[in-house]
Formats: sequence, C-alpha cells, structure tokens
Amino acid sequence: MSSAQAGPGIGRTTRREAHAAPRVRLAIDCREFVPGRVTGIGRFLGGILEEIVQNRPRVATIALADQTTMIPVAAPQVSVHRLPRRPGLYLDQVLLPRTLREIQATVFFSPYYKAPLGAPCPTVVTIHDLIPVTFPAYTRGWRRGFALAFRLWATLLGRRATAVITDSEYSKSEIARRLGIPASRIHVMPIGVGGEFRPDHHAEDIRNTMFRYGIGGPYLLAVGNFLPHKNLSRLVEAHTTLPTAERERVSLVLAGSPAGHGPAHSLDRRTLAHDGVIMPGFIAPEDLPRLYAGATALVCPSLVEGFGLPVLEAMACGTPVVCARAGALPEVAGDAALYFDPMIVADMAAALRRIAADETLRRTLRVLGLSRARDFDPRKTTARLVDLLETIAVESGAS
Repeated sequence: MSSAQAGPGIGRTTRREAHAAPRVRLAIDCREFVPGRVTGIGRFLGGILEEIVQNRPRVATIALADQTTMIPVAAPQVSVHRLPRRPGLYLDQVLLPRTLREIQATVFFSPYYKAPLGAPCPTVVTIHDLIPVTFPAYTRGWRRGFALAFRLWATLLGRRATAVITDSEYSKSEIARRLGIPASRIHVMPIGVGGEFRPDHHAEDIRNTMFRYGIGGPYLLAVGNFLPHKNLSRLVEAHTTLPTAERERVSLVLAGSPAGHGPAHSLDRRTLAHDGVIMPGFIAPEDLPRLYAGATALVCPSLVEGFGLPVLEAMACGTPVVCARAGALPEVAGDAALYFDPMIVADMAAALRRIAADETLRRTLRVLGLSRARDFDPRKTTARLVDLLETIAVESGAS
C-alpha cells in the first residue's frame, strides 16, 4: 500500500474520539477519481472520504485506485491500495476478491454497479436507476441483448449484495419490482448538491460566462446529454411553436455534449438545430453554476429520470425550474417547480410561455427552490451512508 495523496482542508479535529484498533476496515472503489476530470460519482466519493476523515477516526479506510488515480484526501486512517492494469472483468471478478482478502476488508463499497460476485466480505453497491433496461428506445431491436445482459448483471449483483444504494424512492420501487430485490435491502440516499451551486454569483461573472458560450440574451436552459429519454426533440418543438417575438426574446440553450451510453446513441445535433436554439457543447464544471444563475429558468423535459441532478443544482443557484412530471423529478423538485406533461408538446410550450412571462411566478419558484435545495445537504447523505457501512461491517464481524 502507498500513502494517500494530500488534499486541502483535511486533517481537522474530529468530533469522535479514537479508541482501540478500528473495528471497521472499509474498502472503497475509488477508480472514479479520474485525473483531469470531475464526475458526479467523484464528487460523491470525495464527500464520503471527507466524512470519514473528519468524523470517523475508527473507520480504517482503504481507497482502491488505479495506478494514476489521485485520492483528494489524506489522514492517518486512509490509505491507498493500487490496483494493477488488467482487463476490467478479470480485475473485478478475480483480482479484486483477492485484494479484499489481503487487506482484510470488513465491507466493500462500490459507487456504481461494479463489484465482485465472490467477495470475501459484505458488499454495498449502487444502482442509480434502471433506465437502460426499462426505457423503450434502449430495449428494442439489436439493443435488446444489451438490455437483457444489463438486467441480468444488475439482478445478480443486487441480490448478492448486502445492501443496494439508490438515489430516489422512484428508483427503489423500480429496482425492487423489476429485479426482485427485497425493498428492505434497498436504501435511498439522495444525491447532495455541491457548495459551488449557490445564488450569489456576480452579474459580471454571469455575463462573461454567457459570452464565452455564445449566449447573448435571456435564455431557457436544459442541461444534460442528448440521449432519447431526455426528450429534447419535444422540447425544441415546444420552443419553435412559441410566437416569433417570444422565441426571439428568450432563446433555448441545450447545454452538454452528445454522448452515447452502451448501445444508446445520442440524437443528431442537426435535428435540434432551429432558430433560437443554442448548443454550446460541453460546459466546464466551473462555468456551470454561473450558467444556471443567468438562466430565466431551467427546463428538464425528461421522460424518465432516476433523480434529476440539474433540477437540484438550478434550485440551489436560485433559478426557477420547469420540469416534466415523470420519474423521480417530482420527488426531487417537490412543490418548487412548474410541471408539464412531457409527452404533450402543447403543454410543454404553455409552461415555457408562462415561466418566461410571469415574473411573480419566477420569484416564487426561486424562493421555494432555494429552500428545497437546502434539504439535500450532501453532508447528511454521506453521514447516513457511512453509518450504514459501519453497521454492516460491525454486524458482519459479530456474526
């Protein structure tokens, strides 16, 4: 093992006193700390490590990492174990169980649906949603084989795991119903919103960010990839049905880069190109909060979502939200959003017109959204998750 790489803000005085040798040896798959790229899973893992370092001195933590992975924390109870470069399946199913045995792990946590089926200790895995096996566009024709394989793997993994983590009650019900995993073993841990998403961005910084991405005036913002379940074709159609004067006054910004997932292919950008539609491409992570803050409203037209993080991020920035009444979106947004039927273009267009014209509604949704976002403090989520991992490790050692 090698020592962890140092990170800022770590090593502060803990609230819990250390006693004897740690009863918990927690192994965490940290391969998502990708050099030069910030991912949602990476931020989530960083929050878990922060919670352990600050408040859990008795939890000896082993970060399982690639050869080049930089772990962003350092503390006496956190160490790094470097995994060799091997094919993914062989590494996960053959070498990883050996590693867990060598390091004497009492529990293993995976932040996604990858884990050894033959682990020598209890495992806790994460299944964010089942969209790849439930959304029609991903389960028809030649894609059906991939969907069946994904479903089989998720079922095996979920049933072998001691616990399954998911993002919402909606996803929990889908996982229990479709995979046959007992609901008692599925734990909902909502995604927390990062501290960089806040409402106090300077107007000049917002204008400069808009300029960099070719946005010259008021805009409605959609954030995400261009996969079919994001429903961007209907959103663009709804925007094009607005009267010319309104469409020219408030543009539609589709922020994000087309990206595939497994056999799922993104929509062709050319099919979304219409007057008043701006597609700035990939948004740098440091620019995204200011892009939210400058928007007239965030629009989330998805036909299904396992959570809907852009909705929460926009609310935390003080941006009104207009979203589909679908999937987990109502669970996340609560009463702090204006809803529409994502299958009906006319209903979506009416919501766009209303949010663009009604300043009183926007002020109301801003206040409600800021309050709603505070319910998703990431420190609460990570503390609950570490509590669960500790409990599983201790109960396993006592049995």
